[in-house]
Amino acid sequence: MAEGAALRAVRGCLAAFPREARELGCVESVPYLDRPPSPLEFYREWVSPNKPCIIRNAIGHWPALRKWTLAYLREVVGHKVVSVAVTPNGYADAVFHDRFVMPEERQMPFMDFLDIVEKKVTSPSVFYVQKQCSNLTEEFPELICDVQPDIPWMSEALELYQAATYKVSEDGSFEIVDEKTAEKVPWIPLDPLNPNLERYPEYAQAKPLQCTVKAGEMLYLPSLWFHHVQQSHGCIAVNYWYDMEYDLKYSYYQLLDCLTKAMKVL
Repeated sequence: MAEGAALRAVRGCLAAFPREARELGCVESVPYLDRPPSPLEFYREWVSPNKPCIIRNAIGHWPALRKWTLAYLREVVGHKVVSVAVTPNGYADAVFHDRFVMPEERQMPFMDFLDIVEKKVTSPSVFYVQKQCSNLTEEFPELICDVQPDIPWMSEALELYQAATYKVSEDGSFEIVDEKTAEKVPWIPLDPLNPNLERYPEYAQAKPLQCTVKAGEMLYLPSLWFHHVQQSHGCIAVNYWYDMEYDLKYSYYQLLDCLTKAMKVL
């Protein structure tokens, strides 16, 4: 389940991996923390400078680490019909032939999906379970008790609030309704594994880094970071998304974006 408990997007993503996965970024190194930081330390050292890190020993108490085996998933949710994304090459929510292409979504029993993961059934297509907001909470409520509903030190550092809207009832009273929609964001149509340097020559100056995030570890990926994810085998990640603070970093990003557009006109 690539996009797990997506709480709210843009400011940064904290991805907790009960199963291994791999993340690519564009920096010289990604530091490791041997323990979860305090809210103040996390905000001061990582959120404010907009730097990523991998956090060890943060989710060792999660039941998901020992329970989320293929046999357990078959027993608990195998019978459920769920949404499965299908693509010819594993690329979705991405640019292909000048189109922003979404995956085909199929409804199928989860046990049939696991048969494909375990290669009991072969297919030329790439199948994966993912939703931006959020297949874990919407389609797999039976598994929610195996993970934390939020990351306390992360939520405290970022002062997380649920987005909501006022709604007027027939008697004129107001009620607060949670906002569940997600806004679209600009996309970088570049494949970091096979970059088109004729179209994007500046990418030749990038310094890509490959790091492996193992089971039981977390990766903090700051906002506005271009990244690419690969899985070497079947894995599960639970993502926690946090709103971006529109501070000096965002103003700097907007300045660079405007200057880049102006240079293209010249």
